[in-house]
Amino acid sequence: MDSVLQLDHYAVDGSQSPNGTPGVIVRVLLTLSGSAPQHATRPPIGLSFVIDRSGSMGGERIDAARSAAARAVERLHPDDVVSVVAFDDLIETVAIPDRRARHQQLAAMLQQIDARGSTNLSGGWLRGREHMQHAQGMIGTLPGSSRRILLLTDGHANVGITDVSTLVELARTARRMGITTTTVGVGEGYDDALLRAMADAGGGSAWYIERPDQSHDVLAEELGNLLSISAQGVQVQLSLSDAVSVIVVHSDWATSHPGPGTFAFDLGDLYAAEPKPLLLELFVPQDRLARYESQREAIATLHVSADVLTTSGSVEHRSTRLPIASSLEGQRHLEPDVEFAVLLARAAKARETAAQQQRRGQAEEANLVMRAAEADLINNVLANDPQFSTQLAAQAADMAALADKYEQRTYSEMDAKYQMQRTYNQRRGKKSYDDLLQRKPPE
Repeated sequence: MDSVLQLDHYAVDGSQSPNGTPGVIVRVLLTLSGSAPQHATRPPIGLSFVIDRSGSMGGERIDAARSAAARAVERLHPDDVVSVVAFDDLIETVAIPDRRARHQQLAAMLQQIDARGSTNLSGGWLRGREHMQHAQGMIGTLPGSSRRILLLTDGHANVGITDVSTLVELARTARRMGITTTTVGVGEGYDDALLRAMADAGGGSAWYIERPDQSHDVLAEELGNLLSISAQGVQVQLSLSDAVSVIVVHSDWATSHPGPGTFAFDLGDLYAAEPKPLLLELFVPQDRLARYESQREAIATLHVSADVLTTSGSVEHRSTRLPIASSLEGQRHLEPDVEFAVLLARAAKARETAAQQQRRGQAEEANLVMRAAEADLINNVLANDPQFSTQLAAQAADMAALADKYEQRTYSEMDAKYQMQRTYNQRRGKKSYDDLLQRKPPE
């Protein structure tokens, strides 16, 4: 597991600082990346597909779900354990948990899932959890092994357990049992807040399929991650030095506060194809700058720890200490990678704000937020840097297209879900999926 720490800073006066006193804002970008062991025999995994078959999933949606699941199954190793659950108001085990090698007819069984009934989301998920509990006896507890529920739905939980907090707690409890939960929302009718909360508590990812043709790529991305785990249980602890404070955490990881001046971030599992970022901004008061300017004392310290998979097939617990130290010279020192990350984080915040305003019927306010974010992207100094200009231009064009919808009152709930998912992608470092999700500009 590799850790890359990048910093920049700029001075602020009292009107710009968080507590009304002058000082320096230090921007911190930590990027964690890893590679899957190439010479080790991969331990088997357990995977339960839990597929919504309620009436609203009819037509293209159920076709896409069946086809994508069948393709994903083809990538599994013969020793991996797989099961399939279909749910509406009733719960059906389409395929019991068993070795992939013994599921010779699984693709045909998936094609038999049809759409009908209501949405007993909890019942389907609980059956998937039951299957993954059973899978533990089949795959054992080898280092690097994992068990996951992949929940795919286009609706709201309206039968069985429907309380959001209860569903989220179920996912959190399952994670403590070694069973993670990934959620996939389809179309405009699903409860995106619920599915993101379940995925967060369950240690998995939240995905959005806007169009049925995206389903193959989304499930391929999820399975590709699951099959390329390079480290598990990644934790980052931030310890602040005297008088230093956190202004904002741009990344969206589960956060706790073990003690004064200490923040703990749970980044979950690290995949070879998906580096994980932690982006935050710290404030150093001017009257404390002297003790940090010489770099004899760190502004703060990051402690990174994880269980890393090795080429021998074992797991080693490793930890790294990264001092956050800078000379803080000059009024401003800009690091292009950090500036780019902050720009995208601000764009993601604008998307989130606009989506919330849209849902409250505040289209004009949403339009103004998106126009301002677009201007920030195209007027930034990086807009002329070939390394960043293409991505910034694509972001700006996408935000302008959405602003047009708000201005013309032609938006839909799918626009809000699109905005929220792109916010999630940026805060979790899901670049390849974000590129896949991004809408194509009109020709």
